[in-house]
Amino acid sequence: MASTIRSRRLGGDLRKLREELGLKDDAVARAMGFSRSKLNRIELGENKVAPNDLKALLDHYGLTEPAQREHFMAAAKDARKPAGWWQRYLDSLPREYADFIELEATSSAIQTFQPNLIPGLLQTPAYMRAVIGANPAILPPADIEGLVKIKQDRQGRLTGDEPPRLWAIIGESAVRQRVGGCAVMLEQLRHLEQMATAPHVTIQVLPHSAGAHAGLAGGFVTFSFPSEREPDIVCVETQTGTLYMDEPGERSAYGEIFDHLRAAAKNPADSLTLIHKVMEEIEQTMKQEEGEGSR
Repeated sequence: MASTIRSRRLGGDLRKLREELGLKDDAVARAMGFSRSKLNRIELGENKVAPNDLKALLDHYGLTEPAQREHFMAAAKDARKPAGWWQRYLDSLPREYADFIELEATSSAIQTFQPNLIPGLLQTPAYMRAVIGANPAILPPADIEGLVKIKQDRQGRLTGDEPPRLWAIIGESAVRQRVGGCAVMLEQLRHLEQMATAPHVTIQVLPHSAGAHAGLAGGFVTFSFPSEREPDIVCVETQTGTLYMDEPGERSAYGEIFDHLRAAAKNPADSLTLIHKVMEEIEQTMKQEEGEGSR
């Protein structure tokens, strides 16, 4: 069975606890009556740790503080829960993308800054196809529709029960870049307008006039979770993978960046005004092209 990010995070926390005590894996395994490979698989998240085994490990590590023990027990319980709709894709997707989907599907709040693209949760299918098809390194053409289907499944979170709070800051370049042509982009901007009316969705546009800003290094996504004991995770996508950061200093830095971007961007009402203006410009271009084509 494919491991999930929940079981790998729990395993990583157990490994960190062992290493902080200066204990070797083979010594712990002998004390627990485990094989060394079993302990290694638990720490890698490949094996879901049984409640009795977890209690024995925590006892061996001298972890007696009730709140900390409860945190580990709750994390183990979460790791044993079956995955959601994305379960059927776990063995076919790159692990980093499967992790991203799981984080997105289990989060209670999402903050995203995308300077050059409409965020994935707000993309239309035609826009998705244009983005994926523009980069042959992502997927061969025959696999594009499969990825579009996964992206559409992801969007079900925003329209289902208990949707996450989505706050999206989008660069003006992403709004103006006519990805897929005028018709595709016009449909995409109309979809943004519609999604902005949802009470759990906030959309801001960062205008070109903002000049130098805190997000010049690139886009990122921050996931927050219902449990206060589960830290935020920041994701930075690159051309070849995704970086996941959950250290306190990293989370604090990206939180500050997002706050600066939120202050520099147009407010939600003015952002919709800008989006509508760009829509009118696209419509005018389409009329001109139709007129030229009829001559």
